[in-house]
Amino acid sequence: MNSHSQNNQPTNHQHFLGAPANEFPSNSVGQSQKGQQQNKDEQSRISQNQHPNNQEQPPNHLNQSHQQHGKHEGDHYNPLQMPCNWDIAKKHALSRRTTREKQKDPTKTLSGMHIPINRQVDTCPCCGFEVDREEIPFCSNPMALSFLGSGFTLFYNYLKYCILILFITLLTKQLYNLYTNYSGTYCSQTKREKIEGHVVELPFCSDSWFLKLSLANKLDNREAMEHVQILNFINIFLVMGVLLYFRKSQRQIDTDIDEELLTPADYTVCVKNIPTGLDLNYQWELQHMFETCAVAGAKIIVKKVVLVYDIEEIIDIEKELDVLIERKKELIKEHNYDYHHHSVEEIDKKIEEKEHEIHHLGQSYEKENKKFSGIAFISFDNEDMKNSVLNENPFTQFERMRSYWNKGKLPGITEKDLSWHNQKLFIEQAPEPNEVDWEFIHVKTEEKISKRVKAWVIYILVESSAFYLIYLIAHRVAKYGDEAREEEIQGKLDHDTMLKINILSYAISLSIVLFNKFAVAKIVHYIVDDEKISSKTKFQISFVYKYASALFLNAAIISFLVDIVILKNVEGAGGFLQNESQIFILNALLPPFIWCLDPWSLCKNIWRWYIIKKGEKALLTQQEANKLMEEPDYLSAKRYSDIMKTMWFTFLYGTAIPLGTLCSAFGILIYYYVDYYNILRRRTVKESISIQLSTEMIEMLEYIIVWSAFGEMIMTYAFFKEISLIDVTLMVIAIIYASLPMEDISEKLFPVVNNEQCKPYDEGCQGFDTDYDRENPITRNKAIEEWNKRQQVLLNSNNKIQKYYQQQDQYGYHNDDHYGRK
Repeated sequence: MNSHSQNNQPTNHQHFLGAPANEFPSNSVGQSQKGQQQNKDEQSRISQNQHPNNQEQPPNHLNQSHQQHGKHEGDHYNPLQMPCNWDIAKKHALSRRTTREKQKDPTKTLSGMHIPINRQVDTCPCCGFEVDREEIPFCSNPMALSFLGSGFTLFYNYLKYCILILFITLLTKQLYNLYTNYSGTYCSQTKREKIEGHVVELPFCSDSWFLKLSLANKLDNREAMEHVQILNFINIFLVMGVLLYFRKSQRQIDTDIDEELLTPADYTVCVKNIPTGLDLNYQWELQHMFETCAVAGAKIIVKKVVLVYDIEEIIDIEKELDVLIERKKELIKEHNYDYHHHSVEEIDKKIEEKEHEIHHLGQSYEKENKKFSGIAFISFDNEDMKNSVLNENPFTQFERMRSYWNKGKLPGITEKDLSWHNQKLFIEQAPEPNEVDWEFIHVKTEEKISKRVKAWVIYILVESSAFYLIYLIAHRVAKYGDEAREEEIQGKLDHDTMLKINILSYAISLSIVLFNKFAVAKIVHYIVDDEKISSKTKFQISFVYKYASALFLNAAIISFLVDIVILKNVEGAGGFLQNESQIFILNALLPPFIWCLDPWSLCKNIWRWYIIKKGEKALLTQQEANKLMEEPDYLSAKRYSDIMKTMWFTFLYGTAIPLGTLCSAFGILIYYYVDYYNILRRRTVKESISIQLSTEMIEMLEYIIVWSAFGEMIMTYAFFKEISLIDVTLMVIAIIYASLPMEDISEKLFPVVNNEQCKPYDEGCQGFDTDYDRENPITRNKAIEEWNKRQQVLLNSNNKIQKYYQQQDQYGYHNDDHYGRK
């Protein structure tokens, strides 16, 4: 199984290219993330599981069942209805909780055949999820989240290993480091200074517990410091071993979940660089090509071909529809909330026209292959066929670059290459259907390049500005501390002045942490969202790289530059050791406290109460009301960034401030339980995450080896103006380690076997929560209708079998055959 998000208000028309959402069948496996709709920042507004009453859709029994549960009087669910129905919105919120669908009672299955007796299931009319769900206990293992896919379970395993690494570091190095710091006497020693003709005795360090527990308090104990260097050397090798096994642990979890869940990606490849503008049946041509040419001498059966289209024109029309809906709200308010005023009805007609325009435009795309983007998802009869196609048709990034520069053509194509009109087809493992961002997947390479260059330029400018602003503030505070140190040497520093400096130092440390937590996250999200990334996993990876780097720069590097490089105030009042110790404590306590307090949920609850109190004057569409009743969205990238910054920061300055390792270990431990509670009780999960995100995060985490070696080196130089041989050796080892392909090494050392049974596509697809054609905004209308028809046939078949066994159990006969008693 393979597997971007901001809480904006949703648009009011995310539904027009598909069948009504109340035609979605109830999820038979669980509330998998593959069946969850994506919000505006994650996916196209037309690719969500929200659809209007499509008058061209023929009614069926399954639709009627959902409608009866979703609306009064069996009416079609209309996401644009105003005023909204709060009962439907509350039902939607219940169905979107991070909970499992209730397991079927095995005692209520038909004996022998194990066929469950049908029961009336209350479902949300807009997304088809069951309302009556089974809560996951807070004390459960994160594997309980496997129904969402592997990404969330992998994140909590990531936290566990980060905690393990920190506690290993504590035991092997930092407890000894802390003890020798505490037992040191350097800061309590005095030196004789001649001030204004008088000789006075002054302490080497400021009177602070932070300094007494830091490396500064044992500067006169070189033996203890050399022992710390040796322990650091040992600890680094232990951490390397843990990181290697950590990779194996993540692969094992992903494999276990993959064996448990069959998904569309198990059967599917993504084909790119297909020639466009050809007047032919692309689906038939691709099916024929892959069945006859993709793998020489092997039988390949293609079960489904889903084409990707350029939907920019439809998105533009949707924006016009947004404007009409906002205008409708204004008119309702102007006419004293008269929903039947003639001006309101006129604009309703315009809205309906836009709905039909979007719907018919989508139909024309599919029928005429208009706006085909050159990308297709091809599903095979079994996973072995898919793997054979991938293995027989490799490509390199260099080939993709050459193809791009030659406008799709690839000079020097060989007979072994699968090509079409001199364009080599680039075949890769497909992401899950809900992991695809259907709004951006069609974007041309040149536009993606320009967008990403622009995003990096904006990111560098914004981060440089923020960095410089924090630098100025930190520099000013450090100057105060430097002046205080001079006054302390001269014996002129009074208690009140020292108190003011300490308060100011705390305030600056707190402002840096809060600025990182709120402002930087928002800025980075807007920048990454403009990159037009084609999948949510890639979006999250880009977000973490930028956000974690910004957090680390603001929290760690600025202090290094100001206090050590410029002012050379390491152990003085308001200096490096004091400031970074405060940031360690704030960083350990503040994020878990903020997540526990959860201001996002608090604000949404207040806003929700205010809007509901307004009743019909709320002027929300049904879709907006549904969104309002949901809990805030869960974004894994922010969590990974928080943890990454903490780990980098801890290993960079851990030698100088061993107290920081202790704070970080317990801080992440608290973070683990708070975040697990939040995802179970106070968040709506709309992300689809693959193991690729976790793998990239481990790659980033491994930089702690480099930061540890670098931190050891700079602290030695800062205090003694020398660099030891052991520091240089450790730095070389760290750089070599960071350069090695650790994922490949881990796979060789700790192989993971996938025992998943290979099922045919026709059997496996019965358990799919979604599929590529049901997620594609152009094809979903027809695909969902066909899916519902197949489900209805299956329901009718089960009903006949049930009736047979019920008659036999109750009367001893079925139809006209007698078995004993009648």
